[in-house]
Amino acid sequence: MGMKMRFEAFEQAIISAIPAVLVAFSSSLYAHPAAVAQNTWLRSGQRHSLSSLERKWTRALPGKFSVLCSAKEVRALAVTDDTLWIGTEGGLFACRTKGSAIAPVSGPGSISVRAIAIDDRGALWVGGDHGISVRSNGAWKWYPKESLPLFARVRCIVPGEMRLWIGGYGNGCGYVADDAVTALGAPDSLLDERVLSIAEENASTVFFGTASGLICADSLGWRSLRYGSRLPIGAVRDALFDEEGNLFLAIAGQGVAIYGFGRVRSFGTAGGPPGMEVNALSLDSTGRVWAAGESGISVFDGSEWTSPAARGPAWKKCRFLSIRHDVDGVCYAGTDDGRVLVILGEDVQELGVPQAFPESRVSRIRLCGGAVWLAAGSDVYSVRDAFVKMTAPPGLYAGEMTDIFAADAGELWSTTRFGILHYTGRAWEVFDRKSGLSTDYFTRVARDPSGTVWFATFDGRIVAYAAGKWSVIDREGNLPAGAVADLALDPAGNPWVVTRAGEVAHRGQGVWARMKLPRLENRAADTTRVGDTLRQLDPAIRFMSDVAPGSDSSSPAGEYCIGFDKGGNCLVGSSAGVYRLGATGWQFLELPGTLRGARATAVLGTARGDVLLGTAGSGIFVLRNGEWSRLGASNGLSDDYIRSLCDDQKGTIWIGTQYGGVTKYAPPAGL
Repeated sequence: MGMKMRFEAFEQAIISAIPAVLVAFSSSLYAHPAAVAQNTWLRSGQRHSLSSLERKWTRALPGKFSVLCSAKEVRALAVTDDTLWIGTEGGLFACRTKGSAIAPVSGPGSISVRAIAIDDRGALWVGGDHGISVRSNGAWKWYPKESLPLFARVRCIVPGEMRLWIGGYGNGCGYVADDAVTALGAPDSLLDERVLSIAEENASTVFFGTASGLICADSLGWRSLRYGSRLPIGAVRDALFDEEGNLFLAIAGQGVAIYGFGRVRSFGTAGGPPGMEVNALSLDSTGRVWAAGESGISVFDGSEWTSPAARGPAWKKCRFLSIRHDVDGVCYAGTDDGRVLVILGEDVQELGVPQAFPESRVSRIRLCGGAVWLAAGSDVYSVRDAFVKMTAPPGLYAGEMTDIFAADAGELWSTTRFGILHYTGRAWEVFDRKSGLSTDYFTRVARDPSGTVWFATFDGRIVAYAAGKWSVIDREGNLPAGAVADLALDPAGNPWVVTRAGEVAHRGQGVWARMKLPRLENRAADTTRVGDTLRQLDPAIRFMSDVAPGSDSSSPAGEYCIGFDKGGNCLVGSSAGVYRLGATGWQFLELPGTLRGARATAVLGTARGDVLLGTAGSGIFVLRNGEWSRLGASNGLSDDYIRSLCDDQKGTIWIGTQYGGVTKYAPPAGL
């Protein structure tokens, strides 16, 4: 009896104390709201006014720039009331929705377009590899990657309820609100800065598709859905919500996953629609989700994926990179071969994007016999008044050409990673190890006035071909030790080489002589990103370092290149400046500290007396009137990765790039 009375008294005390505890808890909760939400993404990030990041469209050099690049990859689409906007690797295009003519659009600061969006004010946002351009009230504003890292390598632009979202590969994400941009990255707890897609559920809950999986940010903070959510693991290329609140995800190599209310459904991995490789998603006017990828286009009806009812089998074989619907239910799908398909009901219409030049990668440009020759992609082109495509090399060498030389009567020599190609005017010959050569990897070719053809190899030797015989010159022939980085002929026709260690040698009167530069500048610090960091999602997973925007794994790893100015002086380009050999010896034209460190790829002295130094990812450094300046994708070039520099007989400078085709620069008359 006593025990029961004591327990009832204790129980009554607990019950009477509950309201007081709740009052105390609620008062402490609302008395310090910042203490609860201070670590959420809504209160983090770096905020910048857009006006402070804007850069006017100015050119570092007076003259005319012309860009010639492939526009085959239709990467992004957007539709306004009367215009279809088309983003490609070769620029922005527009087409009236009631017409069929596609025309290029001038105004964006970069030709590489990967994302297009229209905000709630009707402004057109265009993002790509070199920055963001915004068209409002008929005028363009340009926000280059130099003004904010977020604007480099933009992969998606997504309008939300209160914000315009921007996702970048390697630089996190951000949003635009009230004429300011807030950037979010690893310091703000973003678990993977390689953002490929963004889907907003509401104003405070946002899903980010990254290269390593799905991330969610809400009022409680950031969390990864890579593990424990039953979602397939892979890069999330696109993401969107349907009208019922289901999140559709296009996952690389894993088809499409639907995530909603704790349930996951996966489609495509068993070989059925929409296929394993889906690149883009779109929601039509009836609420159905469309998926576009390497297996064509599929539509989700609520339970399964089916093909559209459009007529004609040809369009089903396309590889689609983008898809978008307008308010009337018309579907626009972009392919990797320069087409836009317009699908309405059973009707399919094909629109072709104009192609200024069929290639986006130009390995080498040379002036031979009064014509400009280009080794571009898998083909060879000559230019006098127009581009002429030559007979294509064998298919094995597609994309592997490293240099080219054109002789008389249509004879061509080309170096590749798999041997030497020789076009006799009628057919291609191949010289490689099977032909008795000591290596297959050749990087440079040149022919002197005597008819001897000189080849630089990747492993450090020089191979010569004369009168049908091959010979090898190495260290015993007085070449410097180390791999040859570049080879060129001086105005007298003598071959010169520079090694990847910065040593120079040239041939005169039948013998090779070595020369020493006055000093070898210090190498730039190693800036290679480490793949294993504490920010990765799982310490047990090893992530390989991504290739840098300006890198090229197939290119020689040397930091030196060689060329000549119009006075016949040898020029050696390096990561710290240019060496010039004059009558009194070597002179070092040193780069300022802000420009040092980029790998040199090509060097050229112009008729005006300028020195141009091409780099792997930093554009061109120009020495004019004793001062260095930078020419890049934000002020004239099509790409910051320079592969080759050449000037023709009219003084026009031809610039071959890794991703942006060709840029032609014509100086003003009199310069």
